[in-house]
Amino acid sequence: MPQRVLALELDAHELKAAVLETSFRDYKVIGFYREPVVAADGSLAEQLRGFLQRHELEATTVLSSLPGDLVSWRTFFLPFRDRKRLDQTVPFELENQVPFGLDEVVVDYHVLYRDRSGCNVLAALVQRKDLEEHLKLLSEAGLDPKIIDLAPLTTLNVLSLLGPELPETFVYIGGTVRRILVALYRNRQLVGLRTLVNLPLGGAAETTAAGNGHLVVAASDVAAQVVDVRWTLLALNGAPLDEGLPCIVAGDGPHFDQLTHALAATSDMLVRRLDASPLRNVPQPLVGQLPEFACTLGLALREVAPNDAVGVNFRQGEFAYHRGQDEMRRALWRTGALAALVVVLAMANTYMQYEQLASRLGLIEGQIRNVFSRTLPDVQRITDARAQLQTEIDAAQKRLTILAGLAPANGATAIDVMRTIAGAIPDSVPLDVDEYVMEPEAVRVKAKTASFEAADTIKQQLINTHYFADVQVKDVKSSPDGKVDFRLVLALGKEGGSTGGTAHP
Repeated sequence: MPQRVLALELDAHELKAAVLETSFRDYKVIGFYREPVVAADGSLAEQLRGFLQRHELEATTVLSSLPGDLVSWRTFFLPFRDRKRLDQTVPFELENQVPFGLDEVVVDYHVLYRDRSGCNVLAALVQRKDLEEHLKLLSEAGLDPKIIDLAPLTTLNVLSLLGPELPETFVYIGGTVRRILVALYRNRQLVGLRTLVNLPLGGAAETTAAGNGHLVVAASDVAAQVVDVRWTLLALNGAPLDEGLPCIVAGDGPHFDQLTHALAATSDMLVRRLDASPLRNVPQPLVGQLPEFACTLGLALREVAPNDAVGVNFRQGEFAYHRGQDEMRRALWRTGALAALVVVLAMANTYMQYEQLASRLGLIEGQIRNVFSRTLPDVQRITDARAQLQTEIDAAQKRLTILAGLAPANGATAIDVMRTIAGAIPDSVPLDVDEYVMEPEAVRVKAKTASFEAADTIKQQLINTHYFADVQVKDVKSSPDGKVDFRLVLALGKEGGSTGGTAHP
């Protein structure tokens, strides 16, 4: 969802605003708005509130800047790069530059560049009372800014609009007629900047106001300003400037047109106005207004690309911005609530599955009890149907093993078999049985008879009964007592007998 960023510049003379609309991938400039501060009944907060309502300047994120005359700042080099040491050292570096203690100011800093030997730092401070008044003004207008920056510094961020057209080494000049910002870039890194304050303006005869309220400076004063700019650049560079050095000018009012022409005529720099270059994401109708809104637009662009932007934020310590933390807490609370809901739903789903399984288990146990009751009707108490059934099966298998000789699995009984054998052998054929073993599949008999012929007769008679599946006579031999020993193997049929038999000599 697109987010709107509102950047404000408030000073004693004018209210200015720039609005950007940002998306996940890109942004676009929506509009620029301004109106002079009027000395009428009511407070500045009421005028600011009306200004916001008239232009419908509602936004997701609000940014604001302090005018340069309320902020003190300087750049210096420190021989270390550690963030913790910078936090401890930077305020004391500034303390000697102001006539009040650190407990009366709010300090922030921006690292311009780092190298192996240390880092170059831009540090700024504002008196607590001035910051409190600014926040009170915005609060009375219904605003809670995420960032409070230094107005002259924010203008540097408009250079990102040039994209790949931005030179490697160049000079940037911006600000207002009362406070000109001069910056030197090398390898697209800010190496130094300075604000020229209280420029020598001529008298009333030499300084006039244009129709739109902008100051028009006399030619002699513009020439003096050009000299100041040249000496400032020499100091920042530490050496003469390269010939043909690009110079980009983005200042407010016709005074900067005068300054642009004077610099182009008296220096070796290639001077051009920022709004004369191709600019990204700025609609063409707004390009002409860009120099007048360089501060507010640069402040808004800081929110688009915070890692690449230049700036400070005086919302530190007790003045810290809490809406982001509140939103984070609310987001965490919502996430926690959703997580709890997911856990509750998962538990409810698990309980429902448990109930379904318990219901199915109850049905299965009922069926098991049914089968148990039909199988073992004499058992009145059922504690564990499965275990009780298994016990009964084991006991039955033991009984079957014990009774296998009397009741083999094929249905024939020992009495039936003995009756069949006895009925098949004629009384004239003697038969003495020494051993009789009945197995589930066969009957094995060890016996004696009078002769070999008698053994054949016994075999043939048993075959003729058609009771046995097979009849075999084995190990026929004479015994010491004059009789014939032999073994009979009588195979039992599946139904307790057979329809015929075969003889095996």
